[in-house]
Amino acid sequence: MPRTASALATASTAVFLFLILIAGHPNLSSSAQAATATFGMHIVGESPTFDAGLPVLVAGVWHQVALNLSSTLSTPITLRAILPGSGSPSPANTYEWVRYQSNDSWADVRYGTFLSVDLSSDDGTHVVFEIGIDGEASPGTWTFSASSGNSTLVTQSVEVQAPRVSYGISAADFQLRVDPFTAADLSSQIGSQHLRLIDQGNVPLRLTVSFDVLRSQLSLENSGVVTHPNSESMYYLHLTAGPMPPQIVRVNGLANVSVLYVIPSSGSTLLVPTFEQPFGVSVQVGRSGYALKVVGGVVFQTLDTVRVDYGSRTIWQVYVTGSQNVSLDVSASGVRLLGVSTEGHPIGLPATLALSPSSEYPLTIQVEADQAGPSTVTFALHLLATGEVQTFTTTILVNGGPAGTSSGAVLYLWIGGSVGASLVFGFVASSQWKHRRGRVSPRDLSSQNGTKAKRGYNARRRAQLQRRNSRANGDTGEATKSRTKSGDRNGPRTSRMR
Repeated sequence: MPRTASALATASTAVFLFLILIAGHPNLSSSAQAATATFGMHIVGESPTFDAGLPVLVAGVWHQVALNLSSTLSTPITLRAILPGSGSPSPANTYEWVRYQSNDSWADVRYGTFLSVDLSSDDGTHVVFEIGIDGEASPGTWTFSASSGNSTLVTQSVEVQAPRVSYGISAADFQLRVDPFTAADLSSQIGSQHLRLIDQGNVPLRLTVSFDVLRSQLSLENSGVVTHPNSESMYYLHLTAGPMPPQIVRVNGLANVSVLYVIPSSGSTLLVPTFEQPFGVSVQVGRSGYALKVVGGVVFQTLDTVRVDYGSRTIWQVYVTGSQNVSLDVSASGVRLLGVSTEGHPIGLPATLALSPSSEYPLTIQVEADQAGPSTVTFALHLLATGEVQTFTTTILVNGGPAGTSSGAVLYLWIGGSVGASLVFGFVASSQWKHRRGRVSPRDLSSQNGTKAKRGYNARRRAQLQRRNSRANGDTGEATKSRTKSGDRNGPRTSRMR
């Protein structure tokens, strides 16, 4: 019995020491319960997408596969992707990636191409594989599994889709204006002029542009904007340029897109966009509100429209710049040209102007609105070196007019109304007169039809008296006609005279 009690005491002590040993070594305690993980997947920089509840992987672009472990692991973690029932392993159906914690390394053990080490990470319980599959990999429902040693951490079905690059580009014809001989730093966003990119595919896109001139001065203002699948983005142009003389620079632009996060493999050819959208940019170096007219290297700036009150005078400036001298003549129609001057000194017309490409030749135009209605001032520019002649016009809008204009118009309207009323009255009277003359008497009607009209008692009495008088005077007169009754069976009956 004492020996048995001693054995029990020894066993109890051993169990106690074993429990203390397990508690002091977490790795031993964790090995008693297998680690697990959750699975997440998305394109780099994108939100996760699903198809019928399954995570979606688009072939040909980089994805992040995140494993959230229930505990840390010291053995390597292997991530596999397989298309069930697809035959021999190949880039079309099988992939395998490994995380080695012991030396902090990563590997694509099959192909060495479809893992990005720089963007993969591990903090002990959160392991992120930056992986992808070839753009020509077979679409379908794949099986992804993560394991460590002999333990499977997680298994997940994933819907693999072929890459689809589909997009639309719309572009405005950009109009940018900068002041002459002044440095420019201008955005097209001020005038709401933009390029629009619509992503209708399943891969993220970014807009790119190129120009035939002003390549170093023009650029996309927000070139870093990413257009996500099934969304759209607006891009703006930015102009940065040094001082320039007055001119109009016409730029041909070309908009294209690039697919983001493309894996450099043989299947990447499926992710090369083929459509380009041309657009135009006009950079006008000129004064605000002025129209630029360019001919033979000479730039003429004037206002399109000038407003002035009737009877008043107005002035405005025009500017000429160029590499050759010109002869200028000015004429006016509907207004009186009072004079042309430069820097306060009147000049005679036509005037020869010595121009420079590095400065503006200012001219002041003064007119008087001595007539009502629209008028014009025409500038005739004769290029002395090349012989070219060009005319430019400024429209003068005259407000108001002579004081008597409105009362005279009222008088004319009153006279016109009176004449119109007289004509109407005469027409009505003439119609009534013609109507009355058009009535026919019974006698006229009888003579027209060749038959006697029906007469009353008095008319018959007068006719009898007339016939009697005719017999008394020896006139036989008109024989009395018998009248018969169609219904009389005894033959015709002699008419009786009353």
